[in-house]
Amino acid sequence: MDESLRPPVRLQAISATTISLKSANASVNDFLADFQSRSTPSKGGDTTITAQLQKLSDALQERRTRDRKMQEST
Repeated sequence: MDESLRPPVRLQAISATTISLKSANASVNDFLADFQSRSTPSKGGDTTITAQLQKLSDALQERRTRDRKMQEST
């Protein structure tokens, strides 16, 4: 079978650990900074991954802010 016709491997989580939004956001930001430092524009890299990670980071920060405001109002 032609390699391009094979679908990507599906990964299935077998366990999960809950972490705080602050910790998740810090991990995503650390990974994003590292990823960006390794992805040089000279390679003509695809910015899709970086853009999606940035959106995730922004969403986590927004959620944290919203949760903090809700806690303050109660």
